[in-house]
Amino acid sequence: MTRFVPVTVLVMLLAGSRVASAQVAGTDTLPNSAQIVFEHRKIVSGTSFTEPNSNSTELLHYFNLAHCNCAKANVGNTAAKQGIFSYLVRETAMSMLHVPVHFFAGTSCEDSTHRGGPTATCTPLQTSSINDLDTQLNTSGGTTLAFNLFQVVNANLPATTTECQQLDNVGNSIYALVGTKMETSLDYFAAVTAGGLKGETGTVSGIDTRPPPLPTDIRADGGDQAIHLAWTAPIANNTDVAYYQALCANLDGTPALSSKSNDPQYVTSASLCGATGDPALMPTPVGSSQADVETPLTAPTGDFATLDPRYICGQVNTGTSTSLDIAGLENGTPYRVILVSVDLHGNYTGAYFTSTVTPVPSTDFWEDLHGRGSKTEGGLCLLAETYGDDSGLTGALRAFRDDTLGGSRLGRWLTRAYYATLGQLGGVVHGSIALRIVAGILLAPAVVFALLWHWLTLPGVLGLVAAAWWLLRRRRPLLAWGRRALGARAVRVAAAVAVVTLGAGRAHAGGGYQPYWEDSDPTTHDDQRAPGPEDVRWHVGIRVGPYVPDIDKQLGMDPGPYKQMFPGTYVMPMLDVDRVLWSGFGQLGVGVSVGYLGRKARAFTLNSKPTDDPRARGADVNKFRLIPTAVTAVYRFTWLDDEYGIPVVPYARAGLSYYVWWVSLANGKFAEACTDGTMTAGCTTTKGLGGSLGVQGSIGLAIRAERIDASAAMSMRQSGIQHAGIYGELSAASVSGFGSDKKLSVGDRTWFAGVEFEF
Repeated sequence: MTRFVPVTVLVMLLAGSRVASAQVAGTDTLPNSAQIVFEHRKIVSGTSFTEPNSNSTELLHYFNLAHCNCAKANVGNTAAKQGIFSYLVRETAMSMLHVPVHFFAGTSCEDSTHRGGPTATCTPLQTSSINDLDTQLNTSGGTTLAFNLFQVVNANLPATTTECQQLDNVGNSIYALVGTKMETSLDYFAAVTAGGLKGETGTVSGIDTRPPPLPTDIRADGGDQAIHLAWTAPIANNTDVAYYQALCANLDGTPALSSKSNDPQYVTSASLCGATGDPALMPTPVGSSQADVETPLTAPTGDFATLDPRYICGQVNTGTSTSLDIAGLENGTPYRVILVSVDLHGNYTGAYFTSTVTPVPSTDFWEDLHGRGSKTEGGLCLLAETYGDDSGLTGALRAFRDDTLGGSRLGRWLTRAYYATLGQLGGVVHGSIALRIVAGILLAPAVVFALLWHWLTLPGVLGLVAAAWWLLRRRRPLLAWGRRALGARAVRVAAAVAVVTLGAGRAHAGGGYQPYWEDSDPTTHDDQRAPGPEDVRWHVGIRVGPYVPDIDKQLGMDPGPYKQMFPGTYVMPMLDVDRVLWSGFGQLGVGVSVGYLGRKARAFTLNSKPTDDPRARGADVNKFRLIPTAVTAVYRFTWLDDEYGIPVVPYARAGLSYYVWWVSLANGKFAEACTDGTMTAGCTTTKGLGGSLGVQGSIGLAIRAERIDASAAMSMRQSGIQHAGIYGELSAASVSGFGSDKKLSVGDRTWFAGVEFEF
């Protein structure tokens, strides 16, 4: 063993000398398992450094093109602030190394060939010197080192590059290199993605210096006290757009909406440090329908050109948007407009309109309707309209709203939810005694609960419920006896019915009846009867047809406000669900129907005359929505198919109709109009929301199409479908509140066609 002692000593000496110099080239662990780490990333806020959260807007808006442009002038200036960021760099344990640490930025900086020469992708960073690894990065708890954003962004480019590199994700890293001979060998390195921290992704940190793309086909139209911008979404790199913001200026260069407070989603070099180099504003032609009266413009100047936030007048918070509305402007006043697309890092690209854009007043459908003499009303509170605006019950409910619900955040939310939903249905019951009675009955449980809550408080109501539950439990023995007695009688009755029913069934089957889908040979079904009428309990149909409400006929005009605002016809879908109550000779049942009609059009300009054909359109969009519902009785003459296999079923239906309708504007609010037909300020207004009661009837013909394919018929039978086919009908609906001039006439005479199923 003694002969190996010199070898052991030699190995120990070599190991010691190795530790004294450095580790094996390229490792990430120092002696004693020590590592160099980058922590506590900080950015400049004002004149001091702050440490933002990894997903904060403050952080994202720092590592962008604007700050890179400001940092460009500060390379080598250790006292500079803008475009400078820092890390706390420390050693996790004592490595027993007292050697310098060098900092580079770029890619693959651990490879010496990338730190110099023609293939260099790294740049040494100008920062504080670390001459003693253990002393400066461990003993003192680490050292905060500042880095220049321009140097880091352009670290992998030639030194002659003078402009910030523009990339969606700057992939350069900051390296800490430890080595005795940096030119030829490297013993140790540690790296962090520039601008990030270990474990972060590029979506919440990192550096983005590439401006997002502009949309194409940018258009501007003047609306009523508004400007409507529209565009086609960009195709290339469109996911980089996060916001669109508009800026407006008067012709004298002052902000158009100086009283409106908006925060810029973009960051400019001019606002940070007065530097240039941000993306230039690109001109775009105005797309206004009033282009012939607009004033040509030169490129923006001054604060408007540098996108001062005081000029911001509109914003949409999604990059997939294709329009933006600017409200609160003056009709007849021309404006300068800039549109900018912005990414999450605050980079932007802008376009200015080469002509002014002027808001012009418009007349929506609801205003036009009343301007031509309509007396239709709507938009009242449901409770006030049901129980009376001045009744004691309504007053008690208002006290519940103000005193009980108004004292908590949840209560105020419930109040807002009521007015946004049920409260809007006041116009539906307005003027109808029958509907007020129905609404009063339906609302009674909620009203009783609200009043008990108001008078007893919520704990009192809960105590009342607990007392009722206790009394119910005390009565359980008596209720159980009653259920047993009734149950025994029900069993006897059910047994008797079963005997009669099963006996009748056997007699019917023995009479030679066999549905054709139960035949083992589907090719011989022609002489077989269809399922018995008693097998059908439900009928469901889906139909579509052209629909034009009788709004213009109510006014005695053709064309009137509806056809002029919403020309042409619209296909309206309807769903019919019927319950078959009797099937002795055909089918007799009751059913419900519901449908939906939606029309949208640009409103008329204020100076457009009803006699004009066509009337001039403005930029404001208004919508008409109709939800027709009906409760009907229906009879289907199925005898021809049931007895003779002739798959033709004539039918008729008639019943009570109730159609809910509303008119809304582009901002989602209900349209409002003066009840006297004028458009004067301060007039008594009515909202474009209501409901109309009426009657309707239809005759039609259905064809049971399952006879065409016996195999399909068997499959339907197994799934519970007795019949399937097509049907068409002629329909007439008179839905005008039974002739009331305060209810909108929304019926029509039309036709429908669709498919049906019987279960």
